Amino acid sequence: MLFHILLGLSFVSCFSTIRGLDQQRYRVLDMDTKGNLYLHKSALLCKNEIIKRLTNGKYHLAEDRQLLIGLSKTSPVLNCKDLKQKVPTLVSGVYWIDPDGGSHGNAFQAYCDQQTDGGGWTLVWSYTFTAYSSFNSAANAVTPRPTWTASSANTRVSTTVPLSETHYDAMNFALWRTIGKETLIKSNINNWIACKERTGSIVQQKTGSITCKLVKHVSKQCAGVVPNRVTMKYADGPYLSSSSNYYLFDGNTGSNWPTHDPCGKDKPNQLKGVTNPHGNIFVR
Repeated sequence: MLFHILLGLSFVSCFSTIRGLDQQRYRVLDMDTKGNLYLHKSALLCKNEIIKRLTNGKYHLAEDRQLLIGLSKTSPVLNCKDLKQKVPTLVSGVYWIDPDGGSHGNAFQAYCDQQTDGGGWTLVWSYTFTAYSSFNSAANAVTPRPTWTASSANTRVSTTVPLSETHYDAMNFALWRTIGKETLIKSNINNWIACKERTGSIVQQKTGSITCKLVKHVSKQCAGVVPNRVTMKYADGPYLSSSSNYYLFDGNTGSNWPTHDPCGKDKPNQLKGVTNPHGNIFVR
């Protein structure tokens, strides 16, 4: 593998004579993993000038713009899917995004999952539980919660972008729809699922049908079961269901409980005794 050394040398006296171009940039050197240097053919006639300028420190380093994408507020991407398409080799982590693609003044950092189900997932919510050890008690709820409609919910509301899967916060719900339509729901106490819109939509806050697939088995129970419907604007919080609830994002510590049932039967079939129990929603 060759590593490019991008030296921004504008050889006016040399290259302009050869090519008839003024201030044109040329790639000068490459280096392989063993440290061997390779001089580009276009620079052969200027090798003495190159050595002289390198020796005297009279050169500029040219940045590879692709390596900077998503790494600063001035070079954000639209979302993590956009980043995956532009630089497929980048690993999961925190990057700068600007969903409206405007002036970048409102760009912000977000966590990208670039491995799960092809990657390109933007983290919009990380949550934990108020009473995990008494999971199906009314005192248990998800916390914090997004700014979606849940008239009876009373846990903390968040509009802070979570920067990891255990940074318990939620991106402003109004931004979710600007990022994508697919949702990935991950939890360390229930199976991971990825869902696409049909007549229902989580990001558009529409009750109706959805198409989900199993992404990762966390539980050994009820293999292959996935929800096929989402109900939004429920008083305690949205829920995904098949014959009954699979995920219920209950935000009320006075009634109900936050179902995480891999069997989709609204039972306490979640994994028990898990350290740091939590869940996440990503959008793509």
